[in-house]
Amino acid sequence: MKAIQTARQDYQIDHKMQATLTFDLKEDQHTFDCMMNAINMHSAIMELREHLRALDKYHDLTEDQLILIGDLREWLQNELQDQGLSQLF
Repeated sequence: MKAIQTARQDYQIDHKMQATLTFDLKEDQHTFDCMMNAINMHSAIMELREHLRALDKYHDLTEDQLILIGDLREWLQNELQDQGLSQLF
């Protein structure tokens, strides 16, 4: 029997929208795992952005450290933009 798993997620905006995705787990396990963990990845990126911002704003850092934090924040924003994800953050 073919390993098929269905993932279902309901989203509430103005009205209920429903999406059903079907994966052949023998071939699509990695894609399925990424999809199932997307909210966790989003949360981790948000935490990283907030942590870098807090370091920049609230900590007494050296000039070199401030430059490094600024460079990291800029790099992360550029990566999100390049992947078409910046509107999500």
